[in-house]
Amino acid sequence: MNAEYINPFIQASNKILKEVVNINTSIGEVYIKPSPYASGSLAIIIGLAGDIRGQVIMSMNEGVGKDIASTMMGAQIEQLDELSKSAITEVANMILGNTATIFSEKGIDVSITPPSLLTGDNMAISTPKTRVICVPLEIESGGKIELDVALVQ
Repeated sequence: MNAEYINPFIQASNKILKEVVNINTSIGEVYIKPSPYASGSLAIIIGLAGDIRGQVIMSMNEGVGKDIASTMMGAQIEQLDELSKSAITEVANMILGNTATIFSEKGIDVSITPPSLLTGDNMAISTPKTRVICVPLEIESGGKIELDVALVQ
C-alpha cells in the first residue's frame, strides 16, 4: 500500500487528537495485520467509499476511551455510558472527516460512513478482501490507539 494513502490518516489523527482532545501522540512501528485480529475493548469502525474504498477501525482499551471522553465532556468519566461513547465516536468521526478533506485537497474523492462503536472483551475483527495496515498511535501519558486502515486493493 502506498504511503500516500496512509499519511493522511496519520496527519489527521495527530492533528485532531492534539487540538481537540489535547493528546500528544507518536507513531509506533507501522505494520500489516493478519485477518482476523484481536482488537482493544473499544473499536470504532468507519467505512470509506469513493476513490478509496474500505474501512478504518480505531481501537483502544477502556482506559484510553475514558480519557478521551473525559476531555471531550469536560469532566472525569468513571463509567462509559451512551453520552461518553458518543464523545469517543465523535473524535473518530472528526479524524476521518479531516482525513477525507486531506484526500480531497489532493484530488482524491473519499466519503465516510457514520461511525459504529463496538465494545467487549476478546473481540476479533475480520476484514476480508483487504490489507490491514496498523498505525499505532502511542500516547505520551501511556496507552495507545491503534488505527487500522483496511483498504480494498
